Parts: sequence; structure tokens; C-alpha cells
Amino acid sequence: MTFTARAFAGTLLLVTAVALHSAPVAAKPVAQVSLTPQRMAELQHVNSYVNNTIVEVSDMQQYGREDVWTLPTSGKGDCEDFALLKRKLLIQRGWPASSLSISVGMTSQGEPHAVLIATTASGEYVLDNLTSSILSPSQTGHVFHSRQSGRGWISASGERTSEPTVDFPIARRMPLAQAGPRRPRG
Repeated sequence: MTFTARAFAGTLLLVTAVALHSAPVAAKPVAQVSLTPQRMAELQHVNSYVNNTIVEVSDMQQYGREDVWTLPTSGKGDCEDFALLKRKLLIQRGWPASSLSISVGMTSQGEPHAVLIATTASGEYVLDNLTSSILSPSQTGHVFHSRQSGRGWISASGERTSEPTVDFPIARRMPLAQAGPRRPRG
């Protein structure tokens, strides 16, 4: 490959990485949920209830190991446990499971993080243990790398995997749990 071809390929790779970094991760088509005032109230109630009921602790503190994804039946959990409980409570209230997906990425402070995203006919809304507000993904300041899709995950590049991944073209492919020393602040 010539120097010019390598330079062009490098520029293309960088542009692609920036585009993937800022683009939301697409998942499987979902059931169209109409966002009525009652549905928005359910999102707000469930988000506030879980955020005020569950005590935030790391998996290492609670289980002695990293990346334990489970419902917080002990009353304690980290960010993905909050998201799992919110998903369960909304499904119990009649939300279609296909409209509720967990997304993982980084907070604006660079911390690994997981949230629940509710997809409606009016757009997507994030239920986050870091805020009681229901926001669109772009309003959170988070960068999303992988999103739950059916029984698996879809990454920012469209790769389907069994685990959440960080797969920027310039990064080595690895599960999010191995992406760095920081753990979900949850």
C-alpha cells in the first residue's frame, strides 16, 4: 500500500471512529409504544422509585468480583442492576420488552456506565441511576458503545455479540468489562 493510500485509509478510519463515537447504537426494531402522559409518568415513577430505593454499591463490594448482572434483590446494586430492575418493573406495567433495552458506554466523566433506554414512537428516553430526570440519549452526555438487542448485543459498528463490547475501529476488540481499569460507577 502506498503512503497516500495509507494516509487516506487512516483518515477514513479516524472519520469512521468519530462518527461511530457520536452516533447512537441501533438495535432490533421495537414495538411502537405511544408516549402518552401516563406512559411518561410511568417512566418517571419507575426511575425515581428505583433510584431512591436501591443503594448504589459496586459488584466488587457486594459480590467480591466484577460484572455481576442481576436484579438487586438485596436492595443494593450498581448501574446495570438498576437498569435491570427498571426494565422488570416497566414490563410488569405492560411495556413491551422489545421497547426496553440496556445500553452501555461511558459517562461524560469517562466512567463505564449502563442505563435503560425506553423506545417510543416519540423517541428514546434514558432511565439513569445518576439522575431522576428522563432524558433523550443525546441529553445525557453519555457515549453509548453497545445496546441490548434481543438475546444479544449490538455494538456501535453493528457487530452482534453475546456481551457488551467497545469496538471502535481504532481499538482492539474486547468486552466492555476488559476495556480498562475503571468499573461501572453504577
